[in-house]
Amino acid sequence: MKIALKIIGILLIVYFVLAYALPKFVAIPFAAWNSKQVWTEYEESQKNELNQIDLEIIGVYEYQTENESENHLIFIDTVDTKLVGFYFGTEDSGGHGVFHYGNPLLNFKLTENEIAFEIGQRELYETTRNKVYKPSQKPKKEKPIGLSKTHIKYNGNLIEFGFKLNCESEFQDCWQNKMEFRKIYD
Repeated sequence: MKIALKIIGILLIVYFVLAYALPKFVAIPFAAWNSKQVWTEYEESQKNELNQIDLEIIGVYEYQTENESENHLIFIDTVDTKLVGFYFGTEDSGGHGVFHYGNPLLNFKLTENEIAFEIGQRELYETTRNKVYKPSQKPKKEKPIGLSKTHIKYNGNLIEFGFKLNCESEFQDCWQNKMEFRKIYD
């Protein structure tokens, strides 16, 4: 019996020395032994934090204009169990043409029937910010041609396949005062 305890003691001492000296090979695998089950439990607890409305709102929404290149898009998704969004829009520069921007949704709020967010300072470009590149392609470097510093505030109501938004801006930077966005992708 004493010999078995000595062997177990020696093995534990060797293990801890090796775990200290070679943590990548000994300690980490031992610590991660049950990581799959822990990760699955973590994902389940995070899913429970999002309610059904949050999950249904995830997708891509479009406001259609007369010229398709001037359409506005809103992307809504989750990151670390929080709803986040991105707005791709256009702004009329009053005689200099239409400029494009892409900005995150700030102060994003969603309730059962209402949605609200803001868009902050925007870098303006001649071409759309919503571009798709092949994996082998490198994105082109483009320089902004202007800056719009005013905030744009949106609020509105959820409808069956999207939402109707009212737009407010101190210097009339809204494309339209009332806009209806329709879901085009889940």
